[in-house]
Amino acid sequence: MSQKGDKKLNFKEISQIFKDTLTLRWDPVAIRLMRPGEEKPAQTIEPSVPLRHCQSIIVARRGTCLYMPPRSHACPDGAGIMGLVEMSPKLRSGDLYLLFKKLPSKEICQKMIGDRPEFEPGSFDATALAPLDKATFEPDVVVLTLYPEQAMWVCCAQTYQDGERQEFSTSGYNSCCADLVIQPMKKGKMNISFGCYGARASSEINDFEMYLSIPTKLLEPIAEALVKLSKKSIPEERNKIYIHPVMDKVGRREDKHKDSATIQVLIDTEQCIGKGLCVDFCPSDVFEMKEIDGKKVAVAVNPGACCGCYTCVGQCPQQAIQLVY
Repeated sequence: MSQKGDKKLNFKEISQIFKDTLTLRWDPVAIRLMRPGEEKPAQTIEPSVPLRHCQSIIVARRGTCLYMPPRSHACPDGAGIMGLVEMSPKLRSGDLYLLFKKLPSKEICQKMIGDRPEFEPGSFDATALAPLDKATFEPDVVVLTLYPEQAMWVCCAQTYQDGERQEFSTSGYNSCCADLVIQPMKKGKMNISFGCYGARASSEINDFEMYLSIPTKLLEPIAEALVKLSKKSIPEERNKIYIHPVMDKVGRREDKHKDSATIQVLIDTEQCIGKGLCVDFCPSDVFEMKEIDGKKVAVAVNPGACCGCYTCVGQCPQQAIQLVY
């Protein structure tokens, strides 16, 4: 979190941090459920044709600011779940899920419907969506379209603040409305979605993309943590610094090494500059720093303890360490 007296990040700055540190392809999307009596946000437009909520996220991530009263919502399920309209009896009963053959029985339909998060009908008048850096309203949540590796780093940034693990509640049903809006609004925590039948059948989200939704109050601390992680951890992971050269293309050791259980730790003392990162990072205390011929260098004093994690190789700034099997 920002220290007392520090400048608070604005939405444009936060958006840029997320895009830069995660290398996002698409803009983060700000979403607000408009409370009764709230005015249409400035610079938003009502779409010329009705859109599903999942489709409106796609439009917003491409740069358009939307205002969507109930008449603009093409999905009665999503509009009902978000409390914009009364849920259709066919949807509330589960009959349509049976007709689509998406669920096997009325009992299971009712279980799914009863467990999903919803808002009461009439709770909200409209939805507003915009790229985060263009939002003229205070969003309830911000939705990121990303790949699993990028989602991992958002989770790491959240854990960076308090050490806690994430717990997600998601489903392949009603995902972009229930999972990305209602769940994080009610719980105040991040949530994920892999999309659902409607979201993937009616929008351009690709097979490798997923969604992650962040309540607005968490945006700034997560953005600050991402900046710190981007200094070392993120680029190291993306550079695959721990890939071992004896691994073949499918990740198995080459057969010629299968009978060798001993790892030789080789150090090029000419290359070593004595920073001692191998000592600091080694989980097995393989290394010590010693002075040899007037020069401080790393020495493998306990090579038998080496587990082959390859951390020393990846962290050595001079690439002076090799592990040989």
